[in-house]
Amino acid sequence: MDLRAQNDECLILRSRDFNESDRLLTVFCRNLGKMACLAKGVRKPKSRLKAATLPFVCGQLEFSASPRRAGQLGQVGGQGLRLITQGETLHSLSELRDDLVKIGAANYVAEMLDWVLPPEKPQENLYILAVTVLLLLAALEEPRQQYLLLKFFELRLLGELGWRPQLEGCARCGRSVASLPAPLPGAAPAIFTAPALGGLVCSTCRRDLGWSLGAPNGREINNSSGEAISKGGVRILSSLLDWEPRRFLQLRLGADLSREVNRALWSYLDYHLGQGSLKARKNLLLYCSEILTSPA
Repeated sequence: MDLRAQNDECLILRSRDFNESDRLLTVFCRNLGKMACLAKGVRKPKSRLKAATLPFVCGQLEFSASPRRAGQLGQVGGQGLRLITQGETLHSLSELRDDLVKIGAANYVAEMLDWVLPPEKPQENLYILAVTVLLLLAALEEPRQQYLLLKFFELRLLGELGWRPQLEGCARCGRSVASLPAPLPGAAPAIFTAPALGGLVCSTCRRDLGWSLGAPNGREINNSSGEAISKGGVRILSSLLDWEPRRFLQLRLGADLSREVNRALWSYLDYHLGQGSLKARKNLLLYCSEILTSPA
């Protein structure tokens, strides 16, 4: 595909210095997909491209010349490199580079996208999701709201990739979440995540599935370890899937419910995205452990 002198709205996912004044970038374009790019001379003080090629900037970029082989410019992932010739900043998102917690959260979003996006394949809905999440993250100061925004991103990412979890009831017997009995004090939970089945599973079906596969401890099929989740946790996940941000950002969760939602969501991410999800989450926890407890 020839991309000579093409313009696109882009989000800068990754940036690293190269040579004395250049920068290697991973950009997520609205219409062209994810690409590896070279921005020449952008580290010079008077560079016109500098502002438009900073991490997390959303801008209008122009790409020129045929892709260079990655081997010509070092190990940068095996893709051809597009040359950025012009750039205009649409949203600088400087707040994401001035706060360590926001840097960690924005890096998490960028890492997840970099992991799931194939090179040069248009994913406009994911682009809109990413820009929306980063714009909101730049504006939000409350850890509780930042937490909810990251959970929203994780769920909507799964949905755009075709793995939206079905949260209405048990994926095996069909009983609705509302009809499942509340567990007695000290008893086993009634609901579990079931990534291999695409949603939730009740305790009875989970046990039956385990026995049928020679796993009497209730281990899920395909070695996916589901997590217990309460009806309140299911309601939170459903709200994040169906509500607009201005509505779900008003939710208030205690630390216990926040951790429960984390475990549930991460079971889906780990099952579908594997090591990429684990690595991104470990990096997130280094910077953002306080927002993952979502104080009430």
